[in-house]
Amino acid sequence: MGDADFRATEPAISYANTAPDTGLLRAGYTQRGKDRRKEHLVVSFQLPPAAADGARLGPLGRWYHETLAHRRCFVWLQGTLSRTIYVLRCVPPHQHSHRTRPPVARISRRRWHQTTLDSEAQLLKSCWPVPERVRLFLPTFPVDERRAHRYAERTYVANGAFGRVYRVRDTLAGGDSRRWYALKVLQKSNIVLSDAVGQVRDEVKIQTVCGHHPFIVPCVDYWQDRTRLFLLSEFFGNGELFHRLKSFTSQLVQLYVAELALAIDFLHNAGIIYRDLKPENVLLDDQFHLKLIDFGLSKWLSVGSRTGTLCGTIQYMAPEILRGEPYGHAVDWWALGVLACRMYTGRYPLMDPAHHLRASVTELPIAPPPSSPYSSTAIDGPVANRRLLPASAGRLPPDGRDLLHRLLEPDPRARLRSLLQLQRIALYQHYRWEDVRTRKIVPRDLFDDECLVREEDAVLFTDF
Repeated sequence: MGDADFRATEPAISYANTAPDTGLLRAGYTQRGKDRRKEHLVVSFQLPPAAADGARLGPLGRWYHETLAHRRCFVWLQGTLSRTIYVLRCVPPHQHSHRTRPPVARISRRRWHQTTLDSEAQLLKSCWPVPERVRLFLPTFPVDERRAHRYAERTYVANGAFGRVYRVRDTLAGGDSRRWYALKVLQKSNIVLSDAVGQVRDEVKIQTVCGHHPFIVPCVDYWQDRTRLFLLSEFFGNGELFHRLKSFTSQLVQLYVAELALAIDFLHNAGIIYRDLKPENVLLDDQFHLKLIDFGLSKWLSVGSRTGTLCGTIQYMAPEILRGEPYGHAVDWWALGVLACRMYTGRYPLMDPAHHLRASVTELPIAPPPSSPYSSTAIDGPVANRRLLPASAGRLPPDGRDLLHRLLEPDPRARLRSLLQLQRIALYQHYRWEDVRTRKIVPRDLFDDECLVREEDAVLFTDF
């Protein structure tokens, strides 16, 4: 085998025929070998002379030449990568073209349309970067800059706290192209300034979860763009309760209270408190059945729990809300009593809300001014609810007055506050509750044309 020594990476070349310039050639090759030896030195073994021609190389010789070839490839690859990295580091950032490499923000907005809206699994992901005004409403409101353009023929209907509501028509629908929808457009700036982001998100979730109930308006679709939120729901042309009906028969009031009671009881069993029952939030469908809308003040509240937020319409707020006390689901039944009193008599109960608001602030008993039509003992004492009814309630049948007395009970613990209690009172003895649930009782059969407001005088909505 021979002694070990340092060799160049290429074997020496020998010539069989000696030419006159053989010494010069050998000197040139020797100089090249020295130069290579300075750069790359490997430990090798000198092969026997018999194997120098490569024809009779054994396994050790083949391994030797293969090792040299692999090392040359590795050295070339290492040098190429080093030069490439150096060139990339030397290129200034401003030389990159935005046409060949778009910024991340544009990629993310394009991916919203390509993935987030096409795949439900992608809703759990968020492309970076997302503006703060968009992130606040994700993932409840998916982002879509173009969906609002499909709803044409917009007709202004009403104003609200955060935006407007329009009557629109879906231009992409086939057979339902003549179907109308109510599009609620909310300004994000107003929502953020009012600190109502969670309130709007709860509104959409509650209306979506409870929209399958026969007396609740479903939320068909909802989305957002850069500056606005969109809520799409079914449109009902008969408008609000008191804008289409100017008087109510006893049978009609009985049916409407039953329909509202079914909707309220359903919400309470689902762990929701409504807190905004009023005529403006009760719509009439084509058959004059009632539909609850606007869940902006609704809140998730389990059965038996209480909350303390002061909110609602003051004429329909229960005494415990006005006094600033913690309250529960019983406040919705008080609002139902106020609404029933208006349908029966056309007037509000004889209670001064300002009296309780002043008392809740000062925590002192304050007597009303001499010119006030309300009495300071209007809701105090054991016969408080007897004094709440207007004078015209004396002409009501006894079972109708009994309903108002039970609903307009100042003490929430003694108030009628469940559907089961309502079914046991005299007005609803042997009543067809199953027909009410299935909408088999047609309200149009319970009143005549004199109870209707003329269509040219009727207004669809005033507020929401």
